[in-house]
This record gives sequence, structure tokens and C-alpha cells, in this order.
Amino acid sequence: NTLCAVMGGDAIFAGLKEHLGVENDGVTADGKVSLEHIECNAACDYAPVVMANWEFYDNQTVQSAKDLVDSMRSGNPKPPTRGPNKLVTWKEASAVLAGVNDGLANEGVQAGEPTLLGLKLSKEGK
Repeated sequence: NTLCAVMGGDAIFAGLKEHLGVENDGVTADGKVSLEHIECNAACDYAPVVMANWEFYDNQTVQSAKDLVDSMRSGNPKPPTRGPNKLVTWKEASAVLAGVNDGLANEGVQAGEPTLLGLKLSKEGK
């Protein structure tokens, strides 16, 4: 979408395609990373974001996104910027999407300052 594109989302996606050697909906030769373009992650307050196993990595750059996928491929993924304190596996994420409670819903940062700013201003009458 336009906001993420302006904020660097398109550059991140292009950089990851080149870095990983895959196109949209592609999977790396080692099978560890798949790349999918999603029109909107509903995370404008932290744009641009990258998601891994449906966990958020906020305020990304081309280099930080490359570092993220490299950490995933090495078996030592960086923790998400919101949500659980560690990146869950795709199997674990799939179970949650199917309705299994993994007990991680309240772990880590949930709604940060940018997310809550509108609520704060509303309460102040602005």
C-alpha cells in the first residue's frame, strides 16, 4: 500500500527478494524462509513492518530485514518487536491461527506509544 511503500516497504521487499534469491511466494533453497508480499499488515503506526510467522518486526529497513532473515536461517532468530519474547515456529503460529491458546498473548510489548497516541489525544480532548 502507499504508506508502507513511501516508508520503505517496497525497497525492503525488493532487497529481500535479491538477498534471498526468490520472488514473491518463493521459498529459499534451504527451505527456511518463504517470502510473501502482503498488501497490509495493519501496522501503520510502526511502518514499515516485516512479519515472520505472524509476529511483528517494526520500523524495518532493508538492512534490518536482511539481518532478520539471516538470523532466522542461522537458527537464532531475533525476537519480535511486539508480542512474544521469542519468534515462534511456523508450526506454533499455525496452531494459534487454528485457535490453540499458546499462553503467549500477553507476553512482551503489545501496544506501544505510537499505537496508543490516538487514544491519549482523544482522552485529552484534542
